[in-house]
Amino acid sequence: MSDPMTVLAMTGATTVVAAMATSVWEGTRDRVVDLFRRRDEDRGEVVRAQLDGDAELVLGEGDDTDGVRDDLVRPWARRLAVLLRDHPEAAEELRALVEDSAAPRDGGTWSQHVVARAGGAAFGAQGPGSSVHVHHHRPASGDAPA
Repeated sequence: MSDPMTVLAMTGATTVVAAMATSVWEGTRDRVVDLFRRRDEDRGEVVRAQLDGDAELVLGEGDDTDGVRDDLVRPWARRLAVLLRDHPEAAEELRALVEDSAAPRDGGTWSQHVVARAGGAAFGAQGPGSSVHVHHHRPASGDAPA
C-alpha cells in the first residue's frame, strides 16, 4: 500500500493535468505555482513555465488529449512528491486544491475514464460524494492481454 503523501502527490498530479486546457486552468495553475514558491520565489516561476508548456502540449493535441495527459501525470506526481517530502505542511493546501477541483462549477457532474493496459496501474481523482465503478473486460482482439 502506498503512503498517504505518495497517494496525495498522484491525486494532485492527476487533478492538475486534468485541469489543463479547461476553464479552470488558470486558477489551478496559480495555486500550484503558489505551492512551489515555498521552496523559493524563482522556483515558482520555473514551475509556472513548466505548467504553461505542458498545457500547450495538451492544447496542441486537439481532440486526442488523453495520451499527452497520461504522459504528464507521472512527472507532476514526482515533483509534487518531492515538494511534500520537503514541505509536509503543503499537504493541506494540495488537498484543498484537489477538493476544490473535484466539484463542477456549474453544479453538473463529471465523468472520468481511466484505463490501464498490460499490467499497468491507473489512477483517478474524484471528490467527496463521488462513486467509482470498476469494469473489468476481456481485451478486444488485437489489444494486449490484461
